[in-house]
Amino acid sequence: MILKKLVTTTKNKKQKLRYTAENKHLSVLFIGLLISSTIFAADSLNVKTLSLDSAISMGLLHSRQLQYSTARVNESKSSLKDLNNRIVPDVDLGVGYQRVSDIPTEYFNIPGIPFEIPSTAFFPVILNNYSATASVSENVFNGFQWKYAVQNMQFAEKGAEFSLEDQKNNVSLTITMEYINLFKLQRAHDAVEENIKQISAHVDEVTDFTKHGLATQNDLLRTQLQLSNAQLSEIDIKSQIQTESFNLDVMLGLPEGTGIGVDSNSILTNKSVQGLPFYLNNVQNRNDLKAADMQEKAADALISETKSSLYPHLTIGADYDYLRPNPRIVPPLDQFQPTWDIGFKISYSLTGLYDNKTKTDVSRARYAEAAAQYDDLSDNARMEVNRDYLQYKESLEKIDVAEKTLTQAEENYKIVKSKYDNHIALLTDLLDADNYLLNARINLISSKADATLAYYSMLKSAGAFTTK
Repeated sequence: MILKKLVTTTKNKKQKLRYTAENKHLSVLFIGLLISSTIFAADSLNVKTLSLDSAISMGLLHSRQLQYSTARVNESKSSLKDLNNRIVPDVDLGVGYQRVSDIPTEYFNIPGIPFEIPSTAFFPVILNNYSATASVSENVFNGFQWKYAVQNMQFAEKGAEFSLEDQKNNVSLTITMEYINLFKLQRAHDAVEENIKQISAHVDEVTDFTKHGLATQNDLLRTQLQLSNAQLSEIDIKSQIQTESFNLDVMLGLPEGTGIGVDSNSILTNKSVQGLPFYLNNVQNRNDLKAADMQEKAADALISETKSSLYPHLTIGADYDYLRPNPRIVPPLDQFQPTWDIGFKISYSLTGLYDNKTKTDVSRARYAEAAAQYDDLSDNARMEVNRDYLQYKESLEKIDVAEKTLTQAEENYKIVKSKYDNHIALLTDLLDADNYLLNARINLISSKADATLAYYSMLKSAGAFTTK
């Protein structure tokens, strides 16, 4: 009867102390919420909530890498236009003026003529010379060099465009990775904050128990140590959140210090997935493979362009001269007189017979290199798709395990907490249950975020990247 009365008295006293501790904890918590809400209201002015699609769109517009790649594409287009302009006949116009020095007049004696005849009688000295000319020339046949040069440039331009699209996918995936990492950290911070509140309640409770001799000083120190460790984890996570937010601010072109509000629907939405053969068959749609294919075709066109030097070249041209004086008219007169000419030229490079073999061997070596590079890239792409597909499937299995673990951790905490309240379990058991529950919550968050990232990585590998 005494033992039963002592246990009953102890329970009533403990409940009374717990009630006091809970009231104290609620008061402190209420004040903390008021303070934190004020701080949050000030910080929220600099928070910008973005969906994943919006973040990617902003990142693509701001990316310095894409600006550089776009400039490369524009350069290729300009080079192709310049090459196409060469098919147009060359037309040149010119005007000129020349002042020549005077020369002494020579006199000639002609038999039968009693006086000397000055040279100016046949060739008058005209000191001012004026000219207006026009010329047209066209390379009629150059051994198909222009044709294959245009093909080469067209393939190079297409390759640059595909490389630009591949770069866009790389930038999109990088932004997706940073966005998902920020989501993981923010959710982990929420879990740690919840854990800190929970441990703080334990500290208050054990503090009161210690004062009344119901708990040892070691129990109090152990609980305080648990709280300190949780607070250190919170500091570390806050630092990582600031780093990820800064990185996203830079990549998205936002003012530094802008907080990013993550839209969880962009990450936690269920994704539709096809079978592995579908993604393996879709590999040829990868932009880097298309770019490599264009490089191979450009190298093939270069071989034909190099061989064109073995053919003769035919050029035609015409000139129209409006000169004063016109030296083709004898005697020259100090007036404008027109003349014209037209002709053609056939040329054949004998040294090209010797040089062409070496140049052709170089072109063929470049083609073999481009073909090998395409095949190697294609094999690696298929291996990437298989690897990323299996990683995504693995991440889904980890989600199932993490959900079961969280359910078990929650149930374990309830049981241990009930035992602790009834003096059946030790404080260390309760603190361990706290840790298990926190880790289970964070693992579930990480598993879901990792699954989303694995999904987009798989799409990127298969050439079907999209955030929809």
